[in-house]
Amino acid sequence: MIPSSLLETREFDAANYIETPADVAAYLKLAAAEGEGPEELTSALGVILRSKGGQRLSLAAFVGLLHEVGLEMRVSPV
Repeated sequence: MIPSSLLETREFDAANYIETPADVAAYLKLAAAEGEGPEELTSALGVILRSKGGQRLSLAAFVGLLHEVGLEMRVSPV
């Protein structure tokens, strides 16, 4: 058995495990099911962006990502 003083841990980051469109869909569904507002969805989208290698995607790539998981984006006046 390894002494606990020798174990190193790091914070879990779901972005390290999201690789396929199915992973994206599952993660978004989980965020929607557990969330109570847009903050959870925004956070989930940030994790997905990090899983794709960065913090920025073109609008076309973002819309394509949403379409892959069966979502669409709508714009309406405020």
